[in-house]
Amino acid sequence: MKKYFGFLLLFLWFHLATGQVVDLSTPRSTVFTHLSNLKPGNYYPETAAKTIYGKSPEEARKKAIRLKYVFEGKGLFIDYNDIPNDPDYTDSINFPIPKHAYKPFPYRLPEVYLEKYGNKWYYSKNTVAQIDYLYHSIYPLGAEIIAQYVPDYLKGRFFGLEIWQWIGLVLALLLIYFLHVLFKKMLFWLLHFIKQRITKIPIENLDKRLQEFSHPLSYIFGIYVLELIIPYLLLGQKFGNWFISTLNFAKIVFWIFVFLKLVDVFIAVYKHRSEKTKNLLDDQLTPILKNSLKGIVIIFGLFKILIIMGADPKAVIAGASIGGLAIGLAAQDTVKNLIGTLMIFVDKPFKIGDWIVVDGIEGSVEEVGFRSSIIRAADTSVFKIPNNKLSEAAVNNMGKRIYRRYQTTLGIRYDTPPELIEKFVEGVKKIIELHPTTRNYSNYTPYNSVPYNVEFVDYGDSSLNILLNVYFMTNDYAEELHGRHVLLLGILKLANSMGVEFAFPSQTLFMELFPEKQPAYPKYNTHKPDIEKIMKEVIEDFKDRISKY
Repeated sequence: MKKYFGFLLLFLWFHLATGQVVDLSTPRSTVFTHLSNLKPGNYYPETAAKTIYGKSPEEARKKAIRLKYVFEGKGLFIDYNDIPNDPDYTDSINFPIPKHAYKPFPYRLPEVYLEKYGNKWYYSKNTVAQIDYLYHSIYPLGAEIIAQYVPDYLKGRFFGLEIWQWIGLVLALLLIYFLHVLFKKMLFWLLHFIKQRITKIPIENLDKRLQEFSHPLSYIFGIYVLELIIPYLLLGQKFGNWFISTLNFAKIVFWIFVFLKLVDVFIAVYKHRSEKTKNLLDDQLTPILKNSLKGIVIIFGLFKILIIMGADPKAVIAGASIGGLAIGLAAQDTVKNLIGTLMIFVDKPFKIGDWIVVDGIEGSVEEVGFRSSIIRAADTSVFKIPNNKLSEAAVNNMGKRIYRRYQTTLGIRYDTPPELIEKFVEGVKKIIELHPTTRNYSNYTPYNSVPYNVEFVDYGDSSLNILLNVYFMTNDYAEELHGRHVLLLGILKLANSMGVEFAFPSQTLFMELFPEKQPAYPKYNTHKPDIEKIMKEVIEDFKDRISKY
């Protein structure tokens, strides 16, 4: 009995040493049975075929070998410690309905998974049906062809790879570099050709931007070609996993550079077009838009890098959401100001250079930044207003006025004759009609407000008050001031020529005990022809002066 027991132990040891033991009790043992029996020094494909469900021995053998090639071609490394060793393992994450199944690579190779049939674990029916398709998608010409025709003297191993694999790797890298140089020139020529057909307008540094854009894109093209070649070198799981992971990482990095350069191209075109518009707010948007787009590209690129390094996409998104929430709570004011900045650029309540009044602050808009805007007052002092408040406040944009209103009161002496007042008002109206920047009846329609007002409206404490209400057809404050200067100077000359005097705040005392003492009233010329002549001369003189305005 002891003799038979010793032979049994020897038999089991032999099968364990040669890797021919078939253990399908758990997901880990099934994967181990499959791959350990297909190693170069322990090649037993008939044993590995036991992990394929529902196929004949010959067909199962073929599919087991091809599935190993699929793992190697995609650079997938199996870590047995990560595979569950529970016979009743249930996956409730990667399947709509939880079941006894396991996906070794749920993100990089979701088509392949193991499933429990009865008391044993096999590669699932769906996996078996997909193996040939996956194999031919990676090896269109077949993986066995190269290995069969490699001479024996090139099969010596050197630093973990055979000599022919090192030669093939070097030749592939040289080919990729040649394709990179060639494709970079072809792509730049194509982009330049498209640019010439779309627009003839010269945009500064656009050709340089296109050249910088084509450079990383040509590397990406080379990496895609290299990914087609690498599977045929049969680098093995460990080395292939490292090499393909490096290629995936490089591909993401180059895609980040491509999109960053694409942002530069877009900003160059946008800047050229914004410089052609009168709205300076578009110019202010250029650096903000550039930094925002580049930030988005970098963030999404980092997320992609985390995913290819093995992070769970759901965990990455959840972490980003929680991190974004934490940052948002910690920097509420900053987030509010960023949203306020966005609202300013969307609504455009003002543009750079507009004169605005907001919350008692009046001045010219000089800059709209990420967080705040700069308003320069008339005395050159600077106000920085948070964009959150600026987007919510009532903004009086005086720069968008069609006209700039000017209203004042002309106070003349109480002893001015009515005839003279009437002619004086008539003369002021003629001056307004002749003024080059004031609104007048030539641009008046019944649907608009009266273009101006000049009327005797009130008896003041020490003067007869004439209302002067005019509108200057300009948005520029300096031009309005000069227009006032010309208008008021013309009115002053008219008053002096007609003998109309402006009143000072004063009181007059009449003494009845001294009737022979008469007050020193000015002498007014009320002769109508004389007044008409004087007014005509003043108006003609005003015409001569404004012709040089």
